[in-house]
Amino acid sequence: MLETNSLVIGLIVLLCSSNMAEAATINTNLNKGSEKILLAQFGTTPTDNQRQQETFNRGLGHHQNSLRIQKQQQQRAEYNRLQNELARLERIRQAKESALNSIPELEQKKDYLALGQAWRTLEEWDKSLDAANKAIAAYPNVVGGYTLRASLRKRFNDILGAISDYDQAIAIEPNFHGYYRLRGKLKKSFDRNGAIQDFRMAMKVIRIDNRFNLIRESELKIFAQELRSLDATE
Repeated sequence: MLETNSLVIGLIVLLCSSNMAEAATINTNLNKGSEKILLAQFGTTPTDNQRQQETFNRGLGHHQNSLRIQKQQQQRAEYNRLQNELARLERIRQAKESALNSIPELEQKKDYLALGQAWRTLEEWDKSLDAANKAIAAYPNVVGGYTLRASLRKRFNDILGAISDYDQAIAIEPNFHGYYRLRGKLKKSFDRNGAIQDFRMAMKVIRIDNRFNLIRESELKIFAQELRSLDATE
């Protein structure tokens, strides 16, 4: 009886082993068939296809994350721009309020130069020009009246008048580079040689003006750019 049971158990184990081996063979054949189908359809194996999908998903994730970061940076830049614009407008508002409050006292003192600057801040161009004229008449040797009037004449498109005012400013303070630069910019459109001479003179003056050591290099670059725009060199 015991021997019969052992024989039966042995047969069962043999059959199970045979079935498992046959199943493994069938699965292997099925896998090979699937691989052939994938190779025929997609030109890849299942493993490679999975890897490509994972690579695609990672790339998609990186791209979406990059877009999110780019969007955040754009929003931050726009926010900063708006903040700066608000701050600029607030500075203008405060300057205009201060100018408006100062006008009665300036008129009483007949401080025409400061009065002209206050009217300019308030964009009252005619009143500013009138004050500049009075400042020049009262103090013909003070350069501020001429530079104020030059800026106003430029606004009124009186280019020759503005150049004449810078001529006066240079006659009073011949060693300040800024007047040459401003006059040169006005000459660029109709007097190329005169503009070149002014920019070269500005470069010469700033090199010997010890008061402007901190801005010398940046100013020299600006003058050099102006000369290049006129097809000229130092």
